[in-house]
Amino acid sequence: MSDNDTQLSKWKKFRKIILIIVIALLLVLGFIRLFAVQAFKIPSGAMEDTLLIGDSIFVSKFTYGIKIPGTDIKVLDFHEPARGDVFVFIPPHDREQYFIKRIVAIEGDTIETRGNTLYINGEAIEDSHYTKHMASSHFGRGDFPPFRQPEHLPDTEAFSDYRITAYQFRRKFPEGKPFAVPKGMVFAMGDNRDQSSDSRTWGPVDVNDIKGQAFMVYWSFNADQDNIRFNRIGKLIR
Repeated sequence: MSDNDTQLSKWKKFRKIILIIVIALLLVLGFIRLFAVQAFKIPSGAMEDTLLIGDSIFVSKFTYGIKIPGTDIKVLDFHEPARGDVFVFIPPHDREQYFIKRIVAIEGDTIETRGNTLYINGEAIEDSHYTKHMASSHFGRGDFPPFRQPEHLPDTEAFSDYRITAYQFRRKFPEGKPFAVPKGMVFAMGDNRDQSSDSRTWGPVDVNDIKGQAFMVYWSFNADQDNIRFNRIGKLIR
């Protein structure tokens, strides 16, 4: 065998090894994206100032467990959805979109707002370190309940007292009536409370529609000022 044949043989072996490594990396990265981590870009100011328009974030897809296709079995379920989690989900009123909000109440909790104060199970929540309020809002600043758009609510007994207009609700419940989060659901609100379409508008989120927990900003670009927000890169989401 000539030197040229030997070199060609070595090159073929080396190329085969490189190909195997590349395929393995693609499979691993594909697995990570499919089952572990996914990237999302923040399109609106509903979560300001926790998350800004132009932030790109990583979302852990296995925090709440991964459901085995075709079954109700979950694996790697390290953490049940909890108050305070910033999470990504499919909202009940728009099945083609992903939303990101904060869980403020879980199943069995009662929830209401009075002015800028959130009440869970009758107790005022101190959330000023991450919430934001504005003097005007295109969503309306009214107390919750009633729901902003009751037509989106499910036609079940849990929602029977809430599928009415704000005027009807206040006539029926002049002293108010906190909303009880049904079993298997969580209540989502944006940190920018007066500029957020959330569970106050279209109702609570089914836990089966939760896609993951947001945990880090990996990139941030301010399109208005045409600059990179270097101080936000690597910022943990709390």
